[in-house]
Amino acid sequence: MEGMQGLTLLGAGLGGAALGAGLVFVWLGRRLREATHRIQHLDQARQQVGQQVSQARRQVEQLQRELADLRLHGAAHGARPHGGATPEAGRTAEEVFLPLPPGEAKSGKEARDPFAPTQILNPRR
Repeated sequence: MEGMQGLTLLGAGLGGAALGAGLVFVWLGRRLREATHRIQHLDQARQQVGQQVSQARRQVEQLQRELADLRLHGAAHGARPHGGATPEAGRTAEEVFLPLPPGEAKSGKEARDPFAPTQILNPRR
């Protein structure tokens, strides 16, 4: 009987080890698939970021070319490189401000204080 009991224990041990190895294999296989999926996802994200970076670089290069062209174009025409607005000298007030139409002219109290009724309702004296 001792031989049979030893063989039974040995068989049970080998069966348990095989079952344990199978469970570990399934568990590690699942983790390996998850890691592979994560690596593929990160690689796709890296490629997308690389494409965005190259597109941004192309846009920067294009903007730098346009800026250089504008600087050359502005310097050729004698414009200021910093692009400040300059007031035109020699213009009179009549040229700058538009005159009122003839029916719009006000006289008397309205001409002196056009907002008096809306500013103070009860003036203090």
